[in-house]
Amino acid sequence: MRRTAGRGDDLERFRGARCQVSDVEADPSFVVSVPVDPLLRAAAARATVDAAPVDVTALYREHRRRLMGLAAAITLDAAVAEEMVHEAFIGLQRHAATVENPVGYLQRSVVNLSINLIRRRRVAARHPVVVPPPASSPEVDETWAAVVRLPPRQRAVVALRFWQDMTIDGIADTLDWPPGSVKSTLHRALKRLEEELR
Repeated sequence: MRRTAGRGDDLERFRGARCQVSDVEADPSFVVSVPVDPLLRAAAARATVDAAPVDVTALYREHRRRLMGLAAAITLDAAVAEEMVHEAFIGLQRHAATVENPVGYLQRSVVNLSINLIRRRRVAARHPVVVPPPASSPEVDETWAAVVRLPPRQRAVVALRFWQDMTIDGIADTLDWPPGSVKSTLHRALKRLEEELR
């Protein structure tokens, strides 16, 4: 009957002057050294050095105007351009930890957001919304049409007084006008409406 070799006998075969394998349990300082690609090591070192936090506020102060000009040139709409820039900075704030080039990220975001907006507008233009006929009486519709034709200040006072049910003092506080200005503006608006609706 053949004697089965024990664990010690198996390891004994690997010991010797020409063998570099040692008993791991016998040597607690045993560490396996795996060669690392020097490019990976350099990239890891760069990542730790370059991982400074992104100062979104400073970038906003420095690049907001230029990015708004870029968005306005694409969308042809200054109000929408501001929204695109704000959206880009919100995206940067969310992904600041992973963004390597914040300025490039902002520019790409503004361009992409602006182009996407134009695409959405084109799709919306191909599918116009059908406005249902007004359900109110013709007198109310005529009154509203006359209100729409008022100058903006008069229209604002009429809307606050009659649609929001605000007092003269409340309107004055809201608009930061003297109460006398609110009264005179409302008086002129009502006189004009009366003349148009005769």
